[in-house]
Amino acid sequence: MSDFSSIDPTQMATQLAQYDILAMQNALKSQSSTLAAQRTGLSSLRTALTTFRTAITGMNSSSSTVLKNIASMNQEGIANITASASARKGTYSLNVTQLATAEQTGYSDLTDQSIKDAKGTLSITVDGKSIDINMDDLESLSDFADAVNKSAFPEGSDGEKTGVTASLVRTDGKVTLMLSSDQTGAKNSIQLDTSGLTSDQTIFDNTDNISDAQDAKFTLGNSQNELTSSSNTLSDLVDGVSIQLTGTTEANKPLIITVDTDTSGTQEQVQAFIDAYNTLKDTLKSLTASGSDGKDRGAFAGDASMSSLSSELSNMLRNTFGDQDMTKFGITADKDGKLTLDSDKLNEQLKNDPQSVTDFFNGDKGLLKTMDKSLDKYLSSTSGLLKGREDTLDRQQKDIDDKTAKIQTRYDNSYNRYLKQFTQLQQVMTQMNNTMSMFGLV
Repeated sequence: MSDFSSIDPTQMATQLAQYDILAMQNALKSQSSTLAAQRTGLSSLRTALTTFRTAITGMNSSSSTVLKNIASMNQEGIANITASASARKGTYSLNVTQLATAEQTGYSDLTDQSIKDAKGTLSITVDGKSIDINMDDLESLSDFADAVNKSAFPEGSDGEKTGVTASLVRTDGKVTLMLSSDQTGAKNSIQLDTSGLTSDQTIFDNTDNISDAQDAKFTLGNSQNELTSSSNTLSDLVDGVSIQLTGTTEANKPLIITVDTDTSGTQEQVQAFIDAYNTLKDTLKSLTASGSDGKDRGAFAGDASMSSLSSELSNMLRNTFGDQDMTKFGITADKDGKLTLDSDKLNEQLKNDPQSVTDFFNGDKGLLKTMDKSLDKYLSSTSGLLKGREDTLDRQQKDIDDKTAKIQTRYDNSYNRYLKQFTQLQQVMTQMNNTMSMFGLV
């Protein structure tokens, strides 16, 4: 007869209880591994989609588009010029006879005592906007400058400054009060009204005119019609071209501005779009890989939603925008859906019709905006597919955690049952062995 009295009830109970939960443990471990892979996959997909969205929105803004234009000048020191995508090819001649300047007036005879002695109200007006300075409580030039600068920021409908700044300039032991217009142009001259002062109405009469408020003056080509601008920035003179005047031209030596397509810059933008798109396609391909041919199986292999995303992006590329399709610009897709660029074909299109690039890629009805909108259903923080998937994974993980807790309870129950059974068996076998020993049977 076998000697079961030597068995270890604890060891036996542990082994059998572990066996009872082994199948469930393996199932939950497999589920946890799958959830972890999908969570990592979702994170990678969100990063890829966000990176792609950032790239395409950066090419479809008021300051940056796919089409790049370039502006050149025949001489330096007259202007700084930039050309946006809306600029048209052309040559423009500009004769600049005067720059716009802001008024700046000094009051060298003013002293702390003259400010202290003045009473009543001083009114300062710039471009129809006025501020009133109560002189009664001012003790010094510094107090006056502070009062002007604080009053220059009233709560208005547009929240803009009134248009004047006061400062103190110290030279050779003297202090000069300076009033400066914040904007250039004749309309921004500084007007002082001392009629509200009850004493010392003449303290602001002695002025040092440092700079006049004047407009920029210029003519186009051979025209004798003089044009003016309160600002040195001419943003509306030529569509899509911003001209920042910095100097005047010599007689019979106009500034010649030439606007043309920046072929190299445009090609870089198109290639940047292609690179961003191909990177996203690579991520989608990896996440949906079937695992055949010895390759790793993707976290979303066979997932209809992910396949739909890839198809949706590909279908958009095949659509027509601005009466153009991507092949017009030398963009083609291979069998895997990745894009390539024929630079020569793009350059030919830019030569013939550069605006077609903008019509295809940019604007509210262009490819980039359409793609951006399509990503909302995936990236929305409230109703996006990725958010929904993440919530589902959270619920599934919670279910696994709950089942894991139940496994521990099941293990404890099995362990206690087996421990009791083997302990009782051990006791019975010990008693039998003792009885048999009494009769000399062992």
